Amino acid sequence: MRLIKVLLRLCIIAAILAVGLKVYFSQFDKIALRVRAQVTAQVQSHQSQFLTYSEIPVMYRKAVVATEDRSFFTNFGISFRGIARAIYVDAKNGRLIEGGSTITQQLVHNALLASEPKSLAWKLRETIYAIGLYDTMGKKETFALYANDIYFGQNAYGLYAAAETYFGRPPSQLNVGELTMLAGLPNAPSVYDPFHDMKLARQRQQLVLTNMIEDGVITQSEAKSISSEPIHLHA
Repeated sequence: MRLIKVLLRLCIIAAILAVGLKVYFSQFDKIALRVRAQVTAQVQSHQSQFLTYSEIPVMYRKAVVATEDRSFFTNFGISFRGIARAIYVDAKNGRLIEGGSTITQQLVHNALLASEPKSLAWKLRETIYAIGLYDTMGKKETFALYANDIYFGQNAYGLYAAAETYFGRPPSQLNVGELTMLAGLPNAPSVYDPFHDMKLARQRQQLVLTNMIEDGVITQSEAKSISSEPIHLHA
């Protein structure tokens, strides 16, 4: 009986906090407006082109979700599993080294917190901001802003700039092999840069395809077909 009462109180507290955060981020600190403004400024400063969710190729969207955040469309901005893993790794190493970040957290990081030094307090802010963004912005817009803001290397910010930089064509004209290669670059742009090391870029692409198979969005045969697609780098 006592356990039931404790759990009930915790649920009530959690509900109050959730409502409080939603009110705060929708009425006082309008985080959705701040993120939109930052991403728009980023796109404009690099003279790139903003892509809406529907303009982002489906294969790229599937590749990113499978690789970066498989629960993206169902989580509320954060992943408890990812946070638990990050806490374990950070505690083991005595410093903040593990991200454990969802796509929403990465967007918050890139748009609002990139210039600040990482710390446990910084990570807590990222987590709270991600929940606030979930409360005030739809998933499709969140993904679109993320795709338009993420760094791909070669001074290319956002998917449109990355497609033009590496392949000399807009995303809509890339084949599925090129799209899945781009999906893997932000993890370590300088390492997987196909201009510098196509072998490593291909290895990263294979990992993306493996993630997509595990996530059930493509089959083994489809992955094999995608990996055989030619990669036409921009001269």
